[in-house]
Amino acid sequence: MALQGGTPVDLGPLGHAWVTHLIGQGGQGFVHVVQQQSGRQLALKWYRPESASLEQHREIQTLVEFGTPHHRFLWPLSLASVPGEPGFGYVMELRDQRYLELSWLLANRRPDGSPLSVSFAATINLCRQLAHSFLRLHAGGLCYRDISFGNVFFEPETGDVLICDNDNVGIDNGTGRVLGTPFFMAPEVVADQTFRTLPNTDTDRHSLAVLMFYVLFMGHPLEGARTEGGLRDQPWLLRHFGTDPLFCMDPDDDANRPSAIVQNYWSLYPAFLRDLFAEAFGPGLRDPSRRVTEGQWIKAMDRLADAMFRCSCGTTAFWESSAPARFCRNCGAPVLPAYVARVGRRSVAVSEVAALRRDHFATGGDDPQVVATFHRHPDDSLRWGVANRAGLGWTATYPSGSSVALGPGMTIDLRPGMVLRTSGGSVEITVP
Repeated sequence: MALQGGTPVDLGPLGHAWVTHLIGQGGQGFVHVVQQQSGRQLALKWYRPESASLEQHREIQTLVEFGTPHHRFLWPLSLASVPGEPGFGYVMELRDQRYLELSWLLANRRPDGSPLSVSFAATINLCRQLAHSFLRLHAGGLCYRDISFGNVFFEPETGDVLICDNDNVGIDNGTGRVLGTPFFMAPEVVADQTFRTLPNTDTDRHSLAVLMFYVLFMGHPLEGARTEGGLRDQPWLLRHFGTDPLFCMDPDDDANRPSAIVQNYWSLYPAFLRDLFAEAFGPGLRDPSRRVTEGQWIKAMDRLADAMFRCSCGTTAFWESSAPARFCRNCGAPVLPAYVARVGRRSVAVSEVAALRRDHFATGGDDPQVVATFHRHPDDSLRWGVANRAGLGWTATYPSGSSVALGPGMTIDLRPGMVLRTSGGSVEITVP
């Protein structure tokens, strides 16, 4: 049963705390807010008796000793006990209430029923952060085992991510009680009716791809015309998600085409992203070694963010330098930026939604702090400027060799051939 308000809790090396109130419950236990004497508040997950096993206790202790692979995981900080009472739990950082469960993204509304609007920039950032977070987890020899809607929270304005229920985490290819959540589990786990195929890094990668497909295309990658018929029972689940799955946008088989909204989003995104999902849910369905890695997803999300472009009519589109001409889905104008900012191997389409971040200058980095933004001149739509949002001064050098200083907060007109020399590296301004 849930703990009562005022109950003292022993947090081991973290000292003591007192239960303030209950904030949620699930199959394994209850989640309370506890407060330490310093005023610091934490979340306490207190296990139901049937879940408070010795094995669970050992696994939580292992996770505490291992330490969080990234700050986005609401990781177990310490085991918790109540003096004189059986059972145990663990404490983690308390989730900021601005973060919503990921299922609200598909519902297009907030828990209070009000509309929820999430930008393309936020959804791309969400996917990138997921990929980077699980890259860090897997690099430590761990697997999550249950990537799904219920375990990911996001901040709607930015797409920033928090990952909860980390007591599911275990050693890669180790034993475990958690197989995953239906519709997110890898085909080899669903198809094995002996339950001997256990989650690992490869099965996590399938679940991650499913989650990102949901975020970007608003539907499940294996659901479509072929899955609409019949009773959604165990044989249906076994066939369509285990023994005989078919990607809804399979380039060679159109038998499982999805809803119109999924197909509309599919046509909106660039070919390089569609190809990556075709790999994840084509060969990757049957050969775990062919699944898209976290590093591949990070590069794809970076490329997608760099390609994001706002048409003069206000519609968001995506520009591809190596693809055939693309046209705005709203007004039909060519999707073609006036300028391109080149940072190393990356090419950023200049528009009002474009920005340079610190991780543009560090390959594989994870620092989304914006250091430059781009702006159209209010009186001349053909003129563009770049604003220095960093804390240090830059130098802008023109093809003629002349240079001007660009201090923090200052904006300067873009010119073809201009080079911005920043503390992180150089940015070359070109025309597409």
